[in-house]
Amino acid sequence: MYTEEEEFDYNDYLNDDSDNKSNKPFLDKGIIIKILIIIAILLVTIFVVFFVKNKFFNKEEVKEEPAIKEEDTNDRNLVFNNNLVILQNAAIDYFFKDGHYPKEIGKTVKITVVELKENGYVTDIFDYDGKTCGYTSSYVSMTRNKNDYLLEIYLSCTNQENKVSYYYDLDFNCLTCKGEDYNPSDDSNTETETKPDSDTESDNNTLVCSFGNWTTEYKADTNLERETRVLVKGYKDIITYGEWSQKSETPIQETDNLEVRVETGSRQVQEKTDWSSPSTSKPSSKSGREIKSYSEKVPYSYTDCQNVKYTVNKKTWDKNALSCVSKGIGNVTCTYQKKVCDTKTGYNTKIYYQYRDTVTKIVSSTYYSSREKIINTVYTDYMLESELPSGYTKLPGSERIEYRYKEICGK
Repeated sequence: MYTEEEEFDYNDYLNDDSDNKSNKPFLDKGIIIKILIIIAILLVTIFVVFFVKNKFFNKEEVKEEPAIKEEDTNDRNLVFNNNLVILQNAAIDYFFKDGHYPKEIGKTVKITVVELKENGYVTDIFDYDGKTCGYTSSYVSMTRNKNDYLLEIYLSCTNQENKVSYYYDLDFNCLTCKGEDYNPSDDSNTETETKPDSDTESDNNTLVCSFGNWTTEYKADTNLERETRVLVKGYKDIITYGEWSQKSETPIQETDNLEVRVETGSRQVQEKTDWSSPSTSKPSSKSGREIKSYSEKVPYSYTDCQNVKYTVNKKTWDKNALSCVSKGIGNVTCTYQKKVCDTKTGYNTKIYYQYRDTVTKIVSSTYYSSREKIINTVYTDYMLESELPSGYTKLPGSERIEYRYKEICGK
């Protein structure tokens, strides 16, 4: 080493520097701190770059891929078909049960869904998406044919619509609700008469016209040939029943609107026997036996005898006396004893016992139950009595005479 006062010696400097180098650490502390600071800055920079990049990338990705709601076609169809069934049940109640079915052949009765709702036959009808279906455009209708009824149901919802048809017989039994094969009658719904293809000339060269339509108007015209027929209405009672009530032993009276069912059955009951006759013997104890006791005083008679002493004044001593005492000359008092008996009543206490047993018996009982009987009478249109459907009876007083005429036309 050198100082300002000493002259610089290069060799000394080299020697001194080698000594310092030999004692100096491999890395300087300041360099290590700088390296750590640089590494920290690099890490923070990398983190910020990746964070910003991922944040904006995710936002763009969400915007590019909106959520897609996948529709379940099977569930959608299930809801729609269930709504059709609801309308079918409402139509049965409206047309058949409440008697709004068409009475005349060829006539159609139609009612919209909104009208069914207003009259309490259905509530709101929703599709798969929770939207109400078209109440004014959707409807049910029924047409009276000669041999059957045609029920048509049209339902229109937001994304679906369909029209289904079912045939019912004149007894209101469904003919095609389970997919049965059914061929509706090809007969015309209106009764028409077959007319000749052309006017024909009779043997007497008179042109005969065909019969016209049936009418209730009577014409007293000798120029008209007249035919008559008698039409009647038929009726049938359709009975529906409610649920049976619970069984009761109280008798129920059957009425026209109440059906009663009577049943007999056996059941076990436990009863008490009558109390036994009183006895002084205590009965044995056993299960189900009830014992009671009471005491009673029983009277009896007995004789009570006592020895009674008495005195008698005498003049002389009496040797039969118990004792004698002289009271003076010619005066002696003698004491005697006699037995005196008396009848008395005594009482003995007796304990009496009674018992009764619990016994099980089998008894027969009569049970009554009832259910409501609802009778709905349905009627046919006017028709020939011979053509009344099976199960229908002629309605008394429903006869109606109809006429039809044909003219004898000149040549």
